[in-house]
Amino acid sequence: MIPVQVRFTKKLIELLDELVDKGVYSNRSEAVRDATRKLVITSNDTVMEKRKGI
Repeated sequence: MIPVQVRFTKKLIELLDELVDKGVYSNRSEAVRDATRKLVITSNDTVMEKRKGI
């Protein structure tokens, strides 16, 4: 994997940590990767729909 540096607000880090503490994700990186993956997939679906005229 390629490392990427990002900055988050304190509140967002606290929310990420809650997800990790609850066992939803094993660590912050996993949570950020999953959220990014979902964003890219959703965005790509939207772009494809616009191209198809849906």
